[in-house]
Amino acid sequence: MKAMADEGSGPSFLARLVLVLLGVAFLGAAWVWHRKDTDPNAARLVERVSGGRVHGGAANP
Repeated sequence: MKAMADEGSGPSFLARLVLVLLGVAFLGAAWVWHRKDTDPNAARLVERVSGGRVHGGAANP
């Protein structure tokens, strides 16, 4: 009976944790990307992570 209850209970705790961590990482990256034009530390971080490929935002391709 326990196995049948587990099948319909949804994703495991580990899967939920991974999804939450991915979401937090995505939001953090989006926040840093947004701040890169006004914060020199964020600009350096974006430049370092992107390998120097970033030369402006979406409005400046």
